[in-house]
Amino acid sequence: MRKRLIALTALALLLVCALPAQAQDETPESSSVSAFNRGLVDAVEKGCIYIWAMSPGSSGFMQPAWIGSGVIFMAVPEEEAAYALTNHHVAQETSLLQVETWDRATYKAQMVATEPGIDCALIRIENIPRDRYEPCVLGNSDNVVIGETALAVGAPGSGDAVNSNRSDPFISFGLHQTTTMAVVSGRSTNPYLFVRTWAGWKGFLGRQVMTNCPWRFVTQTPISGGNSGGPLFNARGEIIGLNHAHFGGGPALSQHENYTIPVNFCKNFAFQILDTGRYELPWFGMDMIVPKYFDDYYGVAEFVERYANEEHLVVYSVRDDSPAGRAVQVDDPNAPTGLQPFDEILEFDGRTFADLTEFRLYVFTLDVGKTVPLTVKRGKREIDFEMEVGVKRGYDSEFSL
Repeated sequence: MRKRLIALTALALLLVCALPAQAQDETPESSSVSAFNRGLVDAVEKGCIYIWAMSPGSSGFMQPAWIGSGVIFMAVPEEEAAYALTNHHVAQETSLLQVETWDRATYKAQMVATEPGIDCALIRIENIPRDRYEPCVLGNSDNVVIGETALAVGAPGSGDAVNSNRSDPFISFGLHQTTTMAVVSGRSTNPYLFVRTWAGWKGFLGRQVMTNCPWRFVTQTPISGGNSGGPLFNARGEIIGLNHAHFGGGPALSQHENYTIPVNFCKNFAFQILDTGRYELPWFGMDMIVPKYFDDYYGVAEFVERYANEEHLVVYSVRDDSPAGRAVQVDDPNAPTGLQPFDEILEFDGRTFADLTEFRLYVFTLDVGKTVPLTVKRGKREIDFEMEVGVKRGYDSEFSL
């Protein structure tokens, strides 16, 4: 018995003595994780920017109207200029922007183009020396795997959040010099939550946004105040999206409601503007509503009641001077042109669609100028039409296809 007690005591002492060594073995591992995170931030922060959207104040002087983040993706050293991306709701439609870089230097920037429908804006930073920034690499959002690392960077050079002056209303809203990291948790193809939530903010944007974006990333990576327009990076330091919104009243909710615009949509917008001076998005000019997502706030109660159980897509209205308004009847080219409200789409381009989200995603894949056949039910008649894929107009940023 005594020998067994001695043996157990010795074993216990051995385990206790081993604990510090085990803790020491874990330290380099945790340090290597921190070093990876810090190295990733160091590699990208010189391309991240803080943005002040300026507007004339009551005194006539320019003053900040909104704040957010952005990312430089292209250098133009021969002109001492650089191009950057941010959100439309950050830059809005202001004529003057002030940009702050990682080293707290400030530069004037100009709006090049903005697209509310994907909440993206292209800006040009002026008189910025090439050695004061490093453009970030635009990745491929189509290659993003659900569950992969996602790093959000915002306001990289605007002072430490702990020491910021919280008496400044802009500082109190926008956390400064922030990084958050987690994973991409999914994709959202449903635009209605965002459209419905923001449509009533008449004094803020004055219009709906995100109505032209086919889908968005949902991330576990928290998006803090002032992160809007900032980049979301993968583990290789490539931009996979622009952070643009989070919803929810607390951490538990916000974990699942952080939204990021896939970078490929931003690239498509930016390079079309830079190459051609215009941005083309497929469009027909049809307003179509899914009854379960809307109520009489939108003035469509009669429509909802009439078509709540409809199995086909239904046209609610047709925009003036739109491809849908110019659609030609195949069997009778001399008949009046155009689709009409309450037409039910039975077949579109040889396909059937019972879900508006699926139809919406398909429309975004079409080539501008293509002629599309479709069959509609109007009353008791079935009519075959042909219409051309047009280009969505800037003032039709609201939800229309």
